[in-house]
Amino acid sequence: MREKVFLFIVEGPSDQDALIPWIANELRKLKIKVTVKVVYGDLLTEYVQNSKGIFNITSSNVKGKIKNIVDEFIKSPIIKADQIKLKDIQKIYYVTDTDNCFFNQKDSSINKRNCLSKMFNFKMIEVNTTKNIEFEVIFFSQNLEDVLCSKKDATDDEKERISIEFGMKTLKDRDLFIKTFTEENLKTWNSYSDSYEGIKNYTDRACNMNNLIDEIENFNS
Repeated sequence: MREKVFLFIVEGPSDQDALIPWIANELRKLKIKVTVKVVYGDLLTEYVQNSKGIFNITSSNVKGKIKNIVDEFIKSPIIKADQIKLKDIQKIYYVTDTDNCFFNQKDSSINKRNCLSKMFNFKMIEVNTTKNIEFEVIFFSQNLEDVLCSKKDATDDEKERISIEFGMKTLKDRDLFIKTFTEENLKTWNSYSDSYEGIKNYTDRACNMNNLIDEIENFNS
């Protein structure tokens, strides 16, 4: 019997360094393999190269673009070497900073909130005619560093240090990850669906990582 695989699409190495060690370790106990696609940037605010204000991903094509990311990832040499096949992937998580886009009127923020509003309604990603994969969005209201240590404007070096340190600490202290994403000064919601509506009206520190933690706890039970 082949191993189940969960795919995490993350914006940068700092997300991978901070989050994936704990997540992968917990899911490994459940015989679920974690694989990660780093996209190196915020795809939802990225302009088409040499264009004048044309976004590469919009609310009208975002589902197709996510499908393309999955297709390209599965065909990559590193994934082939790992012997992961499309049929093995049982769930996709898209991890992103919202950058308070629901309260900002910049063009990039408007495009991002339109894309996220669409993504929040995706229950499945149809990767081919016979395969639908469950889909959820995990978000940080401003950014990851703001949630981890209330630092909104970290430099790249600080992001790297914060993420690596946090990821390593959570492997030694399992409860640290849980406490960080459920602490009382951080806004959370009881379900992914509640968080998708709630973040549209909340400007302070918030995150829905607790919903993934709940998922893992439910798998355990």
